[in-house]
Amino acid sequence: MLRACLCPLLLMAIALLRGGSAGAMRPLSEQRSGSSQPREAHFTVGPYLQDVRTDGIVVVWETDVPALGMVRLDLPGRRTAFLSPPGTHHEVRLSGLRPGTRYRYVVAIRPAPLGGAGRGREEVPGIERRSEPAEFVTATARGPFTFLVYGDNRDRDADHAQVIRAMLPEAPDFILQTGDMVGNAGDEHQWRRFFATAAPLLRSAPMYPALGNHELRGDPDASRFYRFFVLPGGENPRNRVVYYSFRYSNALFVALDGNSPYDNGQAEWLEHTLRAGSSDEHIRHIFVFLHQPPYAVGAYCGSERMQRRLVPLFSRYRVRAVFGGHEHAYQHLERDGVRYFISGGGGAPLYPRSQPCTAADRRALRLFRAEHHYLRVRVRGDEAVLTAISKTGQVMEQVQLHQPVLPHLEEREEEERVAQAPEPSPLLRTAVALPLAAAIGTAVAVAMFLLLRRLRPPRRRDLLPGGEPPPRNRQARR
Repeated sequence: MLRACLCPLLLMAIALLRGGSAGAMRPLSEQRSGSSQPREAHFTVGPYLQDVRTDGIVVVWETDVPALGMVRLDLPGRRTAFLSPPGTHHEVRLSGLRPGTRYRYVVAIRPAPLGGAGRGREEVPGIERRSEPAEFVTATARGPFTFLVYGDNRDRDADHAQVIRAMLPEAPDFILQTGDMVGNAGDEHQWRRFFATAAPLLRSAPMYPALGNHELRGDPDASRFYRFFVLPGGENPRNRVVYYSFRYSNALFVALDGNSPYDNGQAEWLEHTLRAGSSDEHIRHIFVFLHQPPYAVGAYCGSERMQRRLVPLFSRYRVRAVFGGHEHAYQHLERDGVRYFISGGGGAPLYPRSQPCTAADRRALRLFRAEHHYLRVRVRGDEAVLTAISKTGQVMEQVQLHQPVLPHLEEREEEERVAQAPEPSPLLRTAVALPLAAAIGTAVAVAMFLLLRRLRPPRRRDLLPGGEPPPRNRQARR
């Protein structure tokens, strides 16, 4: 059995290292006359990239039938190959690479040998297929980088494709996805459509997703989310509440599960992670991303539960920005020294600003645009600049994230009113204090009187005024 698996892999390695063109290729050995037709394997998902590091990256793909796989990597002056065993789901970690370096790769697949091969006749080698060549860049240890943010594309493929086409020229180092990648996570076909639409971007840039509420629709255990995405760190292996973190250059990124804002494990982990990040002198930026936003003014408004449980941690540990989705629009909000951005315009139907949200949500709002869009964040040293861009290329807003958050006009006016209020005169303070003291004294006297009445012993009604008992009824004694 081992020999049957290794032989096709070795043949594939020899052929790949010799080179070749993309697409379908003939078997490595000639077909015998009169033999059956060669079998084929096809890509159903990917290839796409996950979990980039300074020394490597993960390449993921799926096939329609069990297949052998290989990733061929072009290195300076030579080629190397990373093998994947037979199966329909493949995850191959490329390792031993240099930080901040661009590499070119291609994935090849061939049907795995059938279980009945070798019983008196030789199986015809299957047709080998290759993906389109693509490139990626390993994570930089200290240098500048660019990442994109978008989400809420769901199953609107045409609008999603427009956003993807607008993002392609950015050539980002990686992407943050704010959730709701599909409408129904239990529908396998919707996942294939998502990866097919996003393929031009995801084959060259790894994506880090947040768990949306639609990733639980039809799949309450988030099993497909865990199947398709290789989450970094292994901090939270296959738990229903999905949270994780990763570091890129001088920044820390924290993914949270907005579906479970009261989860104690997540809150404790978040505080520990933010505390460690804020005390690390090499980390200059902390970014948080999740699906349901703490503040919003669209169809759902913000989350008061999240404002009570998680928002104080964002302010305490000086989070640079919090990215959310859920609301199908672009929103820029600021509260208690932290900037919040909603990027939910990845293709799903847009939401207007329609709900009468709370005063906290309304005061936090800085900009609302119901447009399909994405966000670009460029980080260089201590500077971080965010640009919100529509699918047509229009710049909707640019924000210097490294600049301090200024109080909103209403907050400034309230602070000014308090600061400019005249100090009351001694005569006014006396005029107010004397009646107040008299009222307090009267209230205390009334309270003492009522208390003494309750403590006074009750008068016995079976005694005469002199203390003698009344005469008994003679008729009753008879």
